[in-house]
Amino acid sequence: MDLSALSDFLLVASHGGFGRAARASGRPKATLSRRVAELEASLGARLIERGERSLRLTEAGTLLHARTGPLLGEIAEAGAAVRGGMDRPRGRLRVSAPLLLSDTALGRIAARFVRAYPEVDLTIRSEDRLVDPVEEDFDVVIRVNPRPDARLVGRCVLRDAPWLVAAGDAVRPDPRADGGPPPLSCVVRAEPRPGEVWTVRDGSSRTAYAPVPVLRLSSLPM
Repeated sequence: MDLSALSDFLLVASHGGFGRAARASGRPKATLSRRVAELEASLGARLIERGERSLRLTEAGTLLHARTGPLLGEIAEAGAAVRGGMDRPRGRLRVSAPLLLSDTALGRIAARFVRAYPEVDLTIRSEDRLVDPVEEDFDVVIRVNPRPDARLVGRCVLRDAPWLVAAGDAVRPDPRADGGPPPLSCVVRAEPRPGEVWTVRDGSSRTAYAPVPVLRLSSLPM
């Protein structure tokens, strides 16, 4: 049964006519009539006897109205209660964030947050490893240069320009024999993806390099 069409039927039945229901709901009279007809067709039963100036519920329509009206009313009340409960955030919020961001910015942000929303129990766990929000029960994870993950919904909250810092001759490695980007020895926090290429801009010129980690550090400040 189409619950949307059932809702339209109950609206018409409660107001005693398509015109009254249309005026009360702001919906076109033709739309309500079509939706009720679709419900009748799906149920294989006539629900409303339409007259020139009034309508009358059939026996089937009276039964459907009596059995489903209170149920949809309770569903509407439950929805209103949920929406009302969400007007003010409350409950537990667990966040995983990188150490550098936590040490430099999140303390002040968290203090303002709990002052604004005192009913939220906020926990921020600072570490540079990529936690699993599903398995480790985190509500929010903050990641630097995240890799695509079909299980998660993401939003960019900050952009920054990465800089390549090195001695002058270190960024002029010999080109590879196969013509691919030359290897570049580097210090990394996250392991480069297979085939990953770094493109370095120097003014108007661009040069591509293949990163080759020689030192791996888990902490950005380190």
